[in-house]
Amino acid sequence: MGTSFYKNLLQNERGAILPIFGVLVLMMVVIGGAAIDVSRAVNAREKLSYAIDAAALAVATDLSTSVMTDDEITQAIEDSFRANLANAEFLDKAIENLNFVVDSDEGTINISSSASLSTYFLDVGGYGLSAFGPDAFNFGTNAQVSYSRFDVELALVVDVTGSMGWSIGSSSTIRIVALREASEELVNILLPADSPPSTSKVRISLVPYSQGVNLGSYAEKVKGGDHHSVSGECVTERQDYDGNEVMLTDMPYNYYTDSSPPPLESFYGGGTDRCSSSSEMMPLTNDRDELISAIRALDDAGGTAGQTGIVWGWNSISPSYSNLWPADSAPEAYTNTDVLKFAIIMTDGDNNRYYDMVATTVWEEVEVCRMVYRRGRWRERCQDEWQEVTSYEWDEIGEGQSYSNTSSTRSRDLCTAMKNSGIEIFGVYFGTDDESAGALNMASCASTGNYYQATSSEGLIQAFSNIAKKIQQIYLSK
Repeated sequence: MGTSFYKNLLQNERGAILPIFGVLVLMMVVIGGAAIDVSRAVNAREKLSYAIDAAALAVATDLSTSVMTDDEITQAIEDSFRANLANAEFLDKAIENLNFVVDSDEGTINISSSASLSTYFLDVGGYGLSAFGPDAFNFGTNAQVSYSRFDVELALVVDVTGSMGWSIGSSSTIRIVALREASEELVNILLPADSPPSTSKVRISLVPYSQGVNLGSYAEKVKGGDHHSVSGECVTERQDYDGNEVMLTDMPYNYYTDSSPPPLESFYGGGTDRCSSSSEMMPLTNDRDELISAIRALDDAGGTAGQTGIVWGWNSISPSYSNLWPADSAPEAYTNTDVLKFAIIMTDGDNNRYYDMVATTVWEEVEVCRMVYRRGRWRERCQDEWQEVTSYEWDEIGEGQSYSNTSSTRSRDLCTAMKNSGIEIFGVYFGTDDESAGALNMASCASTGNYYQATSSEGLIQAFSNIAKKIQQIYLSK
């Protein structure tokens, strides 16, 4: 080959586009890889953000119902991360970089974390990394959620009258069975199985009622047993006495101090023995096992004196009765702004009886002794005489079912007094007749927006579940 060949080769421009095309192809591949890596990083941050939000909400709910240590909070967040980032390649790094701050004064928890993803596609062919970017994308996020600083006291007032032994509508399910299931579901939500009682911030009382309330060992004291001979565990209501208007209040059972001993008429009465023997009242407790055991023992018996259930539901969360219940069941003062008080009042029927203490005057033959002066000296002379003797006893008064009858009126008046004391009430009517006295009473008793009607067993379970969740939302939002 001569000199002319090389000269012609150097002057030939037909292949000049090939190197330029190769460089452009490489640049397009690198840019495409970069887009993929950036997209992976954005998606990963969104996953991390979702996981942090979910963890913050879960822990806030736990903090609202339980006292938690830092280790317990850390474990709860890690468990939530693993559930929501199960297949994420950055999971371990996100847990390693986990941080949280709990502000107990403001009632907030702030959770943050960060992680990184290697740039698998940006470094195509070994060229992109040195020319265009890092070997990993770092990302992070945080979430702040409010939790409740409050404790909760809840009175669960439930109808266990004879009609609760019937089925509801066309269903074959017995109402009392549905009530047990619904009440147990409520306890499961507010007192989770994995939270020990010692850490719980929620306490629940169980108040089953029919013609009265079975107060068990507490009955004798509130009926005046410290001063008078009384019997029976079935407690009903009390009357205003000697100018003291106490019937529609939560004044202490031993309020009367103008005489010693206080008269029998100033205490709570009986008047019936038709309380369900197995449906015993339980004062405030955070022991879910005891509550569920008592709920499973609920059984139906007797007629409907709803006002007796309402007043004892009130008494179970009233500070005026702190000295009646065990120390662990003593309600907090109304002035304690760190405590929220609620009541759920449920019925499937209409009130049809009430109680008054009546005076009965009878003639009795009694021995009367007098000092008489005979034959120059005083002598005692005794003889039987008939005298009028007044005795007091509680009388059960049956009445027709009506929205305006005495027992219904007392029920609504008690609900009004409870709400005025700062207690939020949920009313539940378990039946199909939304114009019945029972339905209207529950609608009146309920605080604004808190009335529920359940027309089926499933509906009652759902109503109790919704109420439990609403109570959680209330103390979370506060």
